Order: sequence, then C-alpha cells, then structure tokens
Amino acid sequence: MDNKPPSLAKRLIKNNIFRLSLLYTLLFFIASLAMLGVAYITIEKNIEASIEKEVNGEIARFIGSYQSNALGIKTEPYAFFVEHEGRKLAGNLSALPEDAQVALKKQEEAYKEEVYQDALKWGPPPPELLKIAGNKVDGEENYWKKGKIFGKTVALPNQTTVFIGKSSYDATERRKDIIDALTTALMALVVFGFFGGMMISFQSIKRIDRISRVSQSIMGGNLDLRIPRSKQKDDIADLGRNINKMLDRINILMQNTREVTNNIAHDLRTPLTRLRANIETIARKSEGDIQAEAHQALAETDNLLNTFSSLLRISQVESGTAKILKNPIDLSQLSREILDFYGLLAVEKSQSLRLNIAEKITIIGDKTLLSQAIVNLFTNAVKYTPEKGNISISLNTINKNQIAELIIHDSGMGVPEAEIDKLTERFYRLERHRDTANGNGLGLAMVKAIIDAHNGELLFVNDIGLKVIVHLPIQQSRTVN
Repeated sequence: MDNKPPSLAKRLIKNNIFRLSLLYTLLFFIASLAMLGVAYITIEKNIEASIEKEVNGEIARFIGSYQSNALGIKTEPYAFFVEHEGRKLAGNLSALPEDAQVALKKQEEAYKEEVYQDALKWGPPPPELLKIAGNKVDGEENYWKKGKIFGKTVALPNQTTVFIGKSSYDATERRKDIIDALTTALMALVVFGFFGGMMISFQSIKRIDRISRVSQSIMGGNLDLRIPRSKQKDDIADLGRNINKMLDRINILMQNTREVTNNIAHDLRTPLTRLRANIETIARKSEGDIQAEAHQALAETDNLLNTFSSLLRISQVESGTAKILKNPIDLSQLSREILDFYGLLAVEKSQSLRLNIAEKITIIGDKTLLSQAIVNLFTNAVKYTPEKGNISISLNTINKNQIAELIIHDSGMGVPEAEIDKLTERFYRLERHRDTANGNGLGLAMVKAIIDAHNGELLFVNDIGLKVIVHLPIQQSRTVN
C-alpha cells in the first residue's frame, strides 16, 4: 500500500531519453574539446608561420637599409640586436640571445666541408626561427612580457650579426579571443543540450507516468481503463496502443473464462440440488449401511454445492457484478465479534490466542464480505496450527493512520517460499495438505477478491509459521467499487 513514487531526480536519471541526451552531450563535449585542441595547435602554427614571414621580410628590408647606412627598424612590435665584431651597434635587446649564438654556430658549421659546397651551389641554409622570453627586451615591460619573441639571427659578410624578432602578443591575443569565443559557444551548446534533454525527458516522463498510473489502476482491478490516445506518432504512442490492444484481448479472454465458469457453476447447481434432495430422501427411507452411504454421499454433495457457490461468488466479486455496500465499519468491533464467535475453534485444539486490537478503526466497505474474509483467514490459521500452538491477531493503523493493518500470525509449518504467490489461485492447495485437510482451495481466492474489491492488499510472510497481513484504506469510500 505504501507505494511512494521515486523522486524526480531518480526518475530523470532512469529515463532513457535523458540518458541518451547526456551521452550525446558528453560525446559532443569530448569532440568539441578535441576540435579546440586542433584549433589551438593550428592557430599556434599559423602564428609562427605569419611571424616568420614578417621577420624574413624585415630582415631583407634591414639588409637593404644597412647597406645604405640606414637601419630603419621599428621598435614595436620588433625586438632587434645589431653587433659588429662583437660590439653592439643598436637594438632594444641588451645582448644577443644565447639561442641566437647557438644558431650562428650552426650556420658557421654549415659552410664547412661538404655542406659548404652545397651552400655555394644553393645558397646558405635558411636561419632557424628562435623563440625567446619577452622580458629580455628593453622597453615597455607589460607589452613584451605578455608574449614571446619569435626571431632569426643572420650573419652578414662584414662580421656584422643581426637578430630581428617580433612579439607574438597581438597574434596571441587574437588566438585567445578566438579560443574564448569557441569555448563560450561550446559551453552554451553543452548547457543547451543538457537542459534541452531535460525538457524532452520531462515530456517523456509525463507520458510514461500516465501509462504507469493507468497500469496501476488496472492492476487494482479496474480492467475497463485504457491508456489515453496520443496525437503524437512515436514509439511511446505505439506502446500505448499495443497495451490497449493487449488489455482488450485479455479482457475478452477473462470474460469468456468467467462466463464459462459461471455457466458451469450455475448449470450444475440445479441438478446437484435435485441430486441432494434425492439422496436426502434415500437417507430418510433407508437403514443400516445404505443409510450411512447415503449420508456420506450427502456430505460430498454439500461440498460440491459449496464449491460452486464459492466460484459464483468469487466471479461476481471480481467482475464487479456483486453489490458491494459502502458503509462505515468499525473494523475493531467487527474483528472482536468474529473472534468471540469463532474463538471456540481454537479452544477445542488447546491453542493460545493473543489479541492486540486497537480501538475504533473505521473503514468504508461491505461488512458481510469483510466478515467472510476475516473468518476465512482465522479458520485457516486454526486449521494449520498444531494443537497447543499459538495464534496472534493484531489490528492497528500505519502510514499516518491512513491504512488499517490486520495481521493473523500462526505457529504452523508455514508455506514454501516458491508457493506463496500461488496461495490465492483458485483450487490451489499445498501438496502436503491435499489428502489431510478439508476444503476446496477457494477460501484464499475469495479473500483476495474481497480485499481487492476494497482497494486493499493481501500479503503472506513466513515468520515462524505463516503471517497473513491485510491492508485496508481508512475512510476511502470513493475508492470502493
């Protein structure tokens, strides 16, 4: 009875559409990160290539200007150093960078031996693009420190060495702006994908909840309910239509089964009644062994009549054709009256009864049907509890006084776990009781039908014997069929 729905967060996590949305968002995020990485490397290479092109042009321009005795090098964004025979001539660098000196040695080695012949034929090898820290430049520190210096060292024929480099600050800032823009767009798309998946999942959850509520009502006995038709044409709508078709088919089969059962029970009751009357006449007119046999046949006939009556009654209660009253019932008083009357059965077997019945627990329902259900449960407990055994009966409220809970606990052998779910099937009896216990296997089926008709719940638990638990809603008259 206490079917508390899971929280929205748990249901959202369980929703397949939301899971797929998260998966696709994660895959998109990973792919976008890879794309950002490729973009970063590509932009970095393009920056170096662009700066190298500008530095090459500036070196060429410087050589022309130097030959005409005019340096003509801009201070920003260029960093330069010019020396002649080891003496600084100009530049905003305090000294020739160490990497530049290493590059010069490599150039000198290129002119030696075999490389020298290639240098004469094809010209000297291109100078290597160097990268130095911006803090080695004299000038506005903030500007130079914000980027690195990319430059080249060239040795002129008259023992003059020149290093010309350009700050990567402007290009780096552009790259940063591009990466920031791409990152912002990526995060916006991820957030949009997450919340978009959440919104779509909410719609899916609403539709699934509708199917779930209808299914629960159908399981509660309202077999005429159907899942509302959806205008959408998707898999959930197809599922709803297929469930409705399945329910229609099941309903037809159940109606046919009930009709066959009712017809058999109804059609056989009349000839069995006539047969009973004839046997009773024979029993009155006969003597000795014939009379004893007649009485035995009469008892068997009564058992058959009771079986057919029970079948008819169960079918009527399950199908809703039986008139179920909706009156306030003091369940506490009703339970005490039943136990006072049938308690003698336990006394005859020297069984101990322990009662714990709370006062004035009122429910809405049919007193006759509920009395029959409680009587069946109590007599079953007496039947399967050994002599001098114990039977405890308690009646209390649970779930903030919304549910009445009746527990009948015997000290018998209990029921195998694999067979507990079969106890309420028609004609079902435990194998060990088929030849020893009286009855037709319809008592618990009748109890189940009555409890279901009152929107209740019937449970069986093994606990040093069998514990039967009945839950009935308190003051819920609108829910009774």
